[in-house]
Amino acid sequence: AVVLMLIPLGGIIWIKKNAIGGSIGASLVGQVSAAEIYPMFSCPCCGQPLDKNKICCDQAQERIDFIDSSVKPGVSDNDVVSAYIKKYGLNSFIDKNKAKEIKEELVKNAPAERPIISISPSSLDLGDVSQKKGVVFAYFDLKNEGKKDLVINSMDTSCGCTSAAIIFDGQEGPRFAMPGHGIENPTGWRVVIPPGGIAQLKVYYDPTVHKDLIGAVIREILVYSNDPIDFEKKVQIELTQVN
Repeated sequence: AVVLMLIPLGGIIWIKKNAIGGSIGASLVGQVSAAEIYPMFSCPCCGQPLDKNKICCDQAQERIDFIDSSVKPGVSDNDVVSAYIKKYGLNSFIDKNKAKEIKEELVKNAPAERPIISISPSSLDLGDVSQKKGVVFAYFDLKNEGKKDLVINSMDTSCGCTSAAIIFDGQEGPRFAMPGHGIENPTGWRVVIPPGGIAQLKVYYDPTVHKDLIGAVIREILVYSNDPIDFEKKVQIELTQVN
């Protein structure tokens, strides 16, 4: 049997399927306009609400285009928002309380037999990084602690100076970074990590990208997978950039 639960979240009614393989949202009668959805989410570049009249970067344009293409006759606001956060993650919400509420519901309704992504530590301090010495890199431990295959198919970073790759079975995959900032992110790529499987997340930092930057730096790396709860796993690096 499938149990549907109505969950009000700031004007949006989310319908949860209390069953394995259930979706984040289900269609409701009616349709929302794209303009109503844009400001729910932030631009990854500047952190401001998406605005079709004030597009500051390629990533903002991509997200606006995604919303535009998702809004169709017969498609509800739930469907559009669900598809958006599946692609760009809960952290893209402007309202962090809304993201937290949805995350709690995902935890409650997640199947026991599922992939579980684990990355440790959650943050690494690289210390002083000299522009003169060029690119540095660091490793995070990545593991599938679940009972089904973990599929990672994309990554993102908060700046073009930072890129990341997955190392599994002794092979390093392609590097991902903030789109439109020097590295062309691959499409159609994925890595499958079986239950109990261990990999590494290798993060590169290039201090020469921002030649005038001196001082503290924090950069985020986002790993997207089929984990039904942490489908957008975030870690970060910290450092002090010096000459």
